[in-house]
Amino acid sequence: MKKIIFSILAMLLFSCASHQENKFMDIYQSELCDKYSLYANNKDLNGILSLYTDDAVINGNAVGPIIGKEAIKSDFINWFENADSIDHSATVISANVFGNKAFVYGRWELSQISKDGKRSDLKGNWMNHSEKIGNTWKMKIDLWNDAEFYELRDQNMDYISIQDKSMLPENVSPEVYTVLVDNDYVKVLDVKFKSGQSDNMHHHNVFTGYVVTGGKMLNTYPDGTTRTMEIPNGMAIHRDFETVHQVKNIGDSDIHIILVEHKNIKPTTN
Repeated sequence: MKKIIFSILAMLLFSCASHQENKFMDIYQSELCDKYSLYANNKDLNGILSLYTDDAVINGNAVGPIIGKEAIKSDFINWFENADSIDHSATVISANVFGNKAFVYGRWELSQISKDGKRSDLKGNWMNHSEKIGNTWKMKIDLWNDAEFYELRDQNMDYISIQDKSMLPENVSPEVYTVLVDNDYVKVLDVKFKSGQSDNMHHHNVFTGYVVTGGKMLNTYPDGTTRTMEIPNGMAIHRDFETVHQVKNIGDSDIHIILVEHKNIKPTTN
C-alpha cells in the first residue's frame, strides 16, 4: 500500500511540475517571444529595448558580445536602418524556472529584405537567461546562433566530434554532474558539490550558468595554477571560451549550479 501511495504522489508531483513548466512557456511566449517579433517587425526600438535588463548581454554567431543597453540600442538601430522589411518569429521549446530567474531555449526564423533589395531567409536557435523584474520578464543574457552559419562552418570543422569525450564532466565526475538535457544544440547539467567535495579534471564548451546556491570554490588548472572564487546565489555566468579545470567546494555549504553548454557556438581564444 505504501508503495502505491508513493507512486501516486510521485505521479502527481511530476504532473504538477510539468503543468507549471508549460504554463511558464506560454507566458514567456506571449510576454517575450511574440513581443520581440512584433517590435522587430515594426522596427519599434523602444519596444524591443524594453525586453532587456539594463545590464543585458547579447552574443551570437561567435562574434564579440554586445554589453549593456546603450550598445544593444546601437545594434538594433543598425539592424532597423539597414532593413526595408522584417518578418521575424520566435518559438519557445523548453524552459527551466528558478524563482524569479529562468533559462529558456527556443528557435527563431527571419525573412528580411535589405535596403538594397536583397532578400535573406535565416533560422537558428536561441537560449536566454531571464529575470522577473516586478511583474515583467526581461532578458539578461540573449544567446543565438544562425543555423546556416554553422552548417557552412562544419563543412570545414566538425567541432563537436573532435572533442575528447573522456574529459566530459558527467563522465569523469558523475556524482557531481547530472545531465538534464542533451540534444544537438545544448547540454544542460545539474551540478551539485557538497562541502569539501571535489570533481576530477574535465573540459567545458562555451557555457552559460546560473548559481542556485553559491559558495566558495577552488579552481585548479592543468598547469597547476589555482584560483579561488566566491559565487553568490543568483549569479549568472557566461564563458565564451573552452575551460579545462578541476573544482573543489572549499566552503561550509553545498553548491548548486545549472550549467548550459552550447554545442553550436564556436569558442573564442581565452
